[in-house]
Amino acid sequence: MKVRVTNIQRFSLHDGPGIRTTIFLKGCNLKCPWCANPENLDFKKTEYYNETTMEKGCFGYDIEAVDLFEDIIKDKHYYKMNNGGVTFSGGEPLLQIKALEPLLIKLKKENINMCVETALQVSTELVEFASNYIDEFIVDIKILDKKMCKEILNGNIEMYNKNVELLISKEKIETFRIPLVNEYTLKEENIKNILEFLKKYKVRKVEIFKIHNLAESKYKSIGKKMTKFSEVEDKKIKEVYDKIKKLNINVEIIKI
Repeated sequence: MKVRVTNIQRFSLHDGPGIRTTIFLKGCNLKCPWCANPENLDFKKTEYYNETTMEKGCFGYDIEAVDLFEDIIKDKHYYKMNNGGVTFSGGEPLLQIKALEPLLIKLKKENINMCVETALQVSTELVEFASNYIDEFIVDIKILDKKMCKEILNGNIEMYNKNVELLISKEKIETFRIPLVNEYTLKEENIKNILEFLKKYKVRKVEIFKIHNLAESKYKSIGKKMTKFSEVEDKKIKEVYDKIKKLNINVEIIKI
C-alpha cells in the first residue's frame, strides 16, 4: 500500500531514543494555530512557491510503504548502538498507520525500534492497531479543557483520554510532549489541568518546548498566513519546568 510523505530525515536525535530516521507523513485532523509544519496539515499534495529563490515544487509524494524500508535499514548499525530506530511523525501519522503495516512487519522482524509522535486525536481502533507494532509513543499534551480543545484544535478530549488510558495500560507511552504557547497552552487553568494529568499518568519523561514563528516563510510559500505568537520568556519555561519537576518526573526542555 502507498503512503504519502513529505520528508525523510536521517540521524534525528530528538524524536525518540538514540539515533532515529524520522518519516514525516502528510495529513492531520487537527488545526493547531501554532503548527510549525503547515505542509502536513492537508493530506492532499500541496504546491509551494518560494518568492526569494523562485523555486516551485510540491509538498508530498506517494510511495509504497514497504519501499521506505531501504531508507531505514541502511542505518541499522547506528540504531543498534543506542536503541535507535525509526519514528513516524507528521502531521498525524496514525491516520496512515494501516497503510504502513507492510513496513511495520518488516521492521518488527529486524527488531528495529519504532516510535510514533502523535496527538492521539484519532479513533481508538487506529491506536489499538498501532500498538500491536509500535514500541514507544511520544504523546502531545496540548489543551485539556473539553470546550477549548474542540474550538481551538478541532479535538475530542474524551477520545484523547480514552486513547491515553489504552496506551498507559499497555505501557506504551514513554514521553509526553508539551508545546508552550502564551496564548493557549500556558493559560493558568490549562497548566493546572496538565499538572493534574501528569500526576495521574506518570511516564518516563516529559518534554517541554516553546513555540516559535520560524515557519512563517513556509506558510507564505503555500499561500497561507501564519498566526504569530508572543515570545515565551525563559522565566516562564523555567516555571513550568519546576512545577513538573516537583512531581518527581524527569522533565527536559527541548528545541523543535
